Amino acid sequence: MITNNDRTWTPDACQLEVIRAQGGYHLVLAPPGCGKTQILTERIRTAHDAGTDYADMLCLTFTNRAARGMKERIRTHLGDRSVEEVYVGNVHRFCSKFLYDNGIIPAESSVIDDDDAISILARYLDEDEYAVSANFTRRRQYAEVIQLAGFMHQIACNHPRSLRMHPECITQNDVTAMRRICAVQRMPFDAKAMTDIFEHTDVYFETAKSDAYDFGTQQIIGVLLRKMSLACHYKSYKQSNKLLDFEDLLMLSYDALRADLAAQYKRYSWIQVDEVQDLNPLQLAIVDALTATEGVTTVYLGDEQQAIFSFMGAKTDTLGVLKERCNGNIHHLNVNHRSPAYLLEVFNDYAEQVLRIDKALLPVTTYAPCRLGDELRLVDCNVVETELHEVADIVGRLFLNDDTETTAIIVNSNSDADAMSEVLRKQRMPHFKVSGADLFSSSEVKQLFAHLNILANENNFIAWARMLKGLHVFESNAASRNFMRALLDRAMLPTDFLLYENSTYVQDFYEEYENREIVIFDTETTGLSVFEDDILQIAAVTICRGEVVRGSEFKVFIATEREIPRKLGDIDNPIIEEMKHNRLLGHAEALQLFMNYVGDRTLLGHNADYDYHILDYNLRRYLPQVSLAERCPKYFDSLKLIRLLEPDLREYKLKYLLSVLHLEGENSHLADADVHATCNVVAHCYRKAADIIGSQRQFIVQKRVQERAEVLRKRYVQQYLQARRTLYLRPTEGQPAMVGVLVGFYRYMLSERLMEPVDNLNRIVSYLCADMIDVSAAPSLAEQLSAYSMQLNTLKEADLCGSSAIDDRIFVTTVHKAKGLEFDNVVIFDAVEGRYPNYFNKDNPIMVAEDARKFYVAMSRAKKRLYVAYSSVRIDYHNRPQPRQLTRFMQPIAKYFTT
Repeated sequence: MITNNDRTWTPDACQLEVIRAQGGYHLVLAPPGCGKTQILTERIRTAHDAGTDYADMLCLTFTNRAARGMKERIRTHLGDRSVEEVYVGNVHRFCSKFLYDNGIIPAESSVIDDDDAISILARYLDEDEYAVSANFTRRRQYAEVIQLAGFMHQIACNHPRSLRMHPECITQNDVTAMRRICAVQRMPFDAKAMTDIFEHTDVYFETAKSDAYDFGTQQIIGVLLRKMSLACHYKSYKQSNKLLDFEDLLMLSYDALRADLAAQYKRYSWIQVDEVQDLNPLQLAIVDALTATEGVTTVYLGDEQQAIFSFMGAKTDTLGVLKERCNGNIHHLNVNHRSPAYLLEVFNDYAEQVLRIDKALLPVTTYAPCRLGDELRLVDCNVVETELHEVADIVGRLFLNDDTETTAIIVNSNSDADAMSEVLRKQRMPHFKVSGADLFSSSEVKQLFAHLNILANENNFIAWARMLKGLHVFESNAASRNFMRALLDRAMLPTDFLLYENSTYVQDFYEEYENREIVIFDTETTGLSVFEDDILQIAAVTICRGEVVRGSEFKVFIATEREIPRKLGDIDNPIIEEMKHNRLLGHAEALQLFMNYVGDRTLLGHNADYDYHILDYNLRRYLPQVSLAERCPKYFDSLKLIRLLEPDLREYKLKYLLSVLHLEGENSHLADADVHATCNVVAHCYRKAADIIGSQRQFIVQKRVQERAEVLRKRYVQQYLQARRTLYLRPTEGQPAMVGVLVGFYRYMLSERLMEPVDNLNRIVSYLCADMIDVSAAPSLAEQLSAYSMQLNTLKEADLCGSSAIDDRIFVTTVHKAKGLEFDNVVIFDAVEGRYPNYFNKDNPIMVAEDARKFYVAMSRAKKRLYVAYSSVRIDYHNRPQPRQLTRFMQPIAKYFTT
């Protein structure tokens, strides 16, 4: 028996075997209901007790929802604050964090979604992006171009063939065209040739007009080159504007890890990967690249019966490959702890007869509750229209019979979900539809999140583009992006129009640098919390017109009762030794000396947001009679300046800047040395500013710019400044600060008629409050934005399902979005031939097998009741009845169902 915070859980024998699995590679085959999340959590405890540090553990999931479930269980059952060091999340989010944290991509990089990608291409083609999105054929053609951009990156970077995503974007005609080009050019048809064609389509357009190509070949070459030209433009546009799509996150992470021969990036000695059958080969290769070389424990968990994501690149043979890798360490969870015996009998019979799973591997259960007789039903209707209403009636009765039960109507397509939802709406039955266009992909929600993303990072290109469009500063996404590009090319941001009338941040700095004294300062502290940590050292110099004022050097060391970290990353903390050899002052005395030194001069620091606010809170704590906001209301940040003036650098830490810009100084983690280094960075910024402010002034006075700037000020300045003033305040009551800002901005947008109401915003708010934001760990808006903005941008509608904050009891969902969820009652809608399996898959055995697994996934969401509905007649386009048959997948199990 295992005790977890006053709870007890007795693992069965097969669960215990997995919990204790240590060393080497292990594959765990786990059907639904076998207690997987409990096992994954207990494995963390067991490994930590055996000596593995939490920071060396990596837990990867397929969805945010699965990550949330695991995090909740870890927090609840392990009761150890340091367990937060375990990374738990999906692969895309890990890659995003990996790329940002290691400076592989610029800090200003933004992640775009499919709609943004379509908008970029539509602007280039001068097409209406909304018309493209609404047209299935055009949207698919655009998707092929987007996929080709990624595929060609993989070709150019020599990714192994088995890892290439979307090889189908290169058709047989495309291959024929490239072979002919290579033959005429007398070059081998290889990756180098493909890359050359991709990067020089204009040249090959011209050569294709020669007599070396017949008319038919010219036609297919033209199609290829047009597609490649678009893909190349899309790739170049992303690079120019620091944009990444979701596949870039994977490819760039793989590139960095594969090139890291010196093991500069962190590897993990203890890894567990959930839902491994749903990962594509590139994701698995990233997991391999993250694995340490010695003393490794890697556990993969999957289920062959639930492999339904081939359309996202998952391969059906993934588990086969892992079985070979884990030979001798393959574990089966064979006790179902969720499903009653009468349901498990159906699932097992289906798995054996339809999915061809070895009966010996199927789970068993001892849970055999008394039956009422309505648990398994086959609902036979005449036509689809009557089926919709019959299903709605059934769901309505279940809803009224028990106010604790949940019911899901699982459909095969988004159009089915829309039709079912409409019937429920007309019958005034509250429900949550999880299908089709995702709630988090709506322009309204993206606009609300853009407000938060701007507050988190004012350099966020795509957030500003969305904001400018949403505020109707511009009427198209393309115009908004073009304006952003024009600003960034001039070292400007939209905030310049919010903070200045006819100037900019760069101009303000330039004029201050030329005409007034500036105090350049730095602090060393006990930690990273501006609210709680103590300052240990303050160093400063005064500069006037670029020269350090003679004798202006200032330096104090401060005694503290707080613990000082022994290490800064992997180096010894130098402040500890320095404090042994210098006089230590009390907090109040040291702070007073510094404030006397500053007087009424302007402060400047590198990452000054941190230094200014930790100084502010140290003053509030130890010298409350001095108000930093009153004494020094304005400060400059050389980090912001250098990002604006040198936008193409990979990172902006002092050490890197000194190296790449060939500046004097060292980044020693001592305040006095860092001040000297910052002085040289600031001098560089001054020289760059001198070159750019003329262009800024010319741009600002343009009539069109003045008009757009005035619209932006009118519609956004109060909202932006009000939220910015609250960044470093810690509220003591009410909803989380981030939610308060989100809701406040939403109400403003509604009041100004700049946004349509968002029907499900209450669900998002409830989810953020109950399941995402931990106000005890991150009380202030700044802390919450730092901790959660990346996670916020990866949310999907399905993440809301199963949340403790969502009180819906009726759900309409597609099979793919239902995966991983469970409901008391499940109704499978329209279970007929042509849907299960899909009509277009009927001649493809591989896809028929996947459709069979989809049906299994739909069935196995049920915990109490399973109803299968179908209609026996279809009215065709000529208004003639056509017979329909119950899906073949029901044949072995129909005997269990009553009608």
